[in-house]
Amino acid sequence: MEGGYSDYGLGVDSSSASGLGYDSVGLQQQQQQQQQQQQQQTQNQHQHEDQDQDQQDQQQQQQQQEEIDLEDTWAVVGAFFEGKGKLFVSLFRPSPQYRPEEDVELEVRYRLKFGQLSLNRPAAQEKEGLLKHLWPQEARARNLTYSSSLFVSIHQTTYKIDPLTNQEIIEEQHSYERVCLGRVPIMLKSFYCWTHDIPTEQLPDVGECSYDQGGYFIINGSEKVLVAQERMASNFVYVFKKAQPSKFSWVAEVRSQMQGNQATSGFSIKKRAMTGDSGRGKSAGQLVAALPYIRTDIPIAILFRALGCISDLDILLRVAYDPRDEQLCALLKPSLEEGFAYDSQEACLDFIGKRGPTVGAPRSSRLQYARELLRKELLPHVGTGPGSEGKKAYFVGYMVHRLLLASLGRVNEDDRDHFGKKRLDLSGPLMASSFGALFRKLVKDVTRLLQRQIDHGKTFDVAGAVRSASPISQGLQYQLATGNWGRDKEGRVVRTGVSQVLNRLTFSSALSHLRRLNTPLGREGKMAKPRQLHNTHWGMICPAETPEGQAVGLVKNLALMAKISVGAPTKNIKEFLEDWGLDGLDEISPESIKDRCKVFINGDWAGCFDEAETLCNTLKEIRRKGHIRNDTSIVRDIINREVKIFTDAGRAMRPLYVVDTETGTLRIRKGDVERVRALAGQGEKGAGWKRLMANGLVEYIDCEEEETSMVAMFHKDLIEKGK
Repeated sequence: MEGGYSDYGLGVDSSSASGLGYDSVGLQQQQQQQQQQQQQQTQNQHQHEDQDQDQQDQQQQQQQQEEIDLEDTWAVVGAFFEGKGKLFVSLFRPSPQYRPEEDVELEVRYRLKFGQLSLNRPAAQEKEGLLKHLWPQEARARNLTYSSSLFVSIHQTTYKIDPLTNQEIIEEQHSYERVCLGRVPIMLKSFYCWTHDIPTEQLPDVGECSYDQGGYFIINGSEKVLVAQERMASNFVYVFKKAQPSKFSWVAEVRSQMQGNQATSGFSIKKRAMTGDSGRGKSAGQLVAALPYIRTDIPIAILFRALGCISDLDILLRVAYDPRDEQLCALLKPSLEEGFAYDSQEACLDFIGKRGPTVGAPRSSRLQYARELLRKELLPHVGTGPGSEGKKAYFVGYMVHRLLLASLGRVNEDDRDHFGKKRLDLSGPLMASSFGALFRKLVKDVTRLLQRQIDHGKTFDVAGAVRSASPISQGLQYQLATGNWGRDKEGRVVRTGVSQVLNRLTFSSALSHLRRLNTPLGREGKMAKPRQLHNTHWGMICPAETPEGQAVGLVKNLALMAKISVGAPTKNIKEFLEDWGLDGLDEISPESIKDRCKVFINGDWAGCFDEAETLCNTLKEIRRKGHIRNDTSIVRDIINREVKIFTDAGRAMRPLYVVDTETGTLRIRKGDVERVRALAGQGEKGAGWKRLMANGLVEYIDCEEEETSMVAMFHKDLIEKGK
């Protein structure tokens, strides 16, 4: 029927149809009959299929109700092996498994980068919301804080973490310009003060005194001055004799501080007191080192081997420099014997790692911890990068060398009260340290606020979080108002009395208060040494102006012509020394050190040089010509064969006339003085002194350099020498 339907319906063309004699009406009737027959056949076929399906369903229901037999079980087993094979195929083509991490959302990481800072001149917001220039006298009269807004640019980058490669994929970037971090108090007569550029004769027009020196702050209408704080210099090696009875007889210590970093890392080497031959409960004067975060002292030989000096000869050469020095070698022998059992670097690193804060850690973790500790926490001013262990071994050897020389009596122990080994923190470093602590708190608060916004599905508002969380305004204002400066980890106040109300009784009292400095020692102590006048105070400290009572000698006043160094980077000096042929520590052999001069830059042993006198004279000449900063100190220690260069902040310096070494006369002449007077008559403030400094006629030297210089008290002393 299907073939006939094809022939009569689809396979006939118009010519054949007309030839058979069919008209169009008859053809349509035939087609309708064929369609009815086809529909009837289709219905019959569907009925048969429905009946068959019903029969199959009944058979399946019967089979599901029947119990299986043994043959059925073997069929199931066969099906298993047909799908899996004799070996487990999923080892090679695993089937999809459930992994919990696939249901977790992709990790999104936000990174904020703080960019350029900008500071405005002081302004106050009026009731109408408008900003108005704030002058110092207005701040005094209205009990306001003389401060200005600090702005920062913030760059936000949003990353998505690829779960397969764990790489960061940048999804979005956004920049926020001039986000307000808070308000910073402005020192009077500083660069951002409104009175900075006003001529002296015009100061009364804005309510200021012509004789006002500035240098103080206005907090809530009250004039506040920051008293300079005295501290021990960082990166200095100090050797002291321990008071007996004690387990140790001598100690060499250093407070290591990286340039531009506030944190210090302490390190000391101690020599045990002699109690007899080495044995049970006895000490033969072994040397031990106290490392940061290590519970017990480490024998010095183990520390050297952990730094890469394996053999006893390597250790000996880095300490004594000359193996023929029998006294030094004899003092070092007990320390070498103490660490004899640990003869490899890994064993020594493991020895240090076992004494760390983590107890029961695996060996690999202990080794990694010890390496990181020696690289980052041990003497960070020497270096923290890869390969710095060699330089640190040389510096540790230098400390041991200094300690042994002092114990032998060849050199004197260091003087704690030497003013050249002190540093003074003025308003700048004090405000910087306080700002740094408050900024770190700001970062934590902003991180917490933004995390809360993300958890609650809110918009990620960086600028709003910084503005709402900023503790800088209140923090700085509180410290200047109360004088409580800084807090430790437990939240206790570190120093008190740093900020004081400016003494306006007389002009001299105000000037004295602005140049005051404080030694942060307990007033109840009865130690006489820190209170006594030291010979290095000459020209730096007023010998008479100190309070009576408990604070005598601890509160001092800086001389009127003395100044404090502000600090400078050492890049230019290092490049100059390299051009002049300075050999770095990685370029020299330990045996050659004894015949060469050691060069230190801010306490960092930079290398060795042969012509120390030529080097010092050249450095001083380029300092006088202005090629390096005029507050750079060049010290030549002839006895210890050392050249020390200092560019750090906080050194007290005083100006001296420069003497021509060839003629023995002053470089400054009458004509130079007349030009200074002429510039002063023209009203150019400070131009005369700058001219003298630029021409190398006057220069600043600190206590360390003054100690190694020939200083004449009066001009007549030079004339008498010439005769």
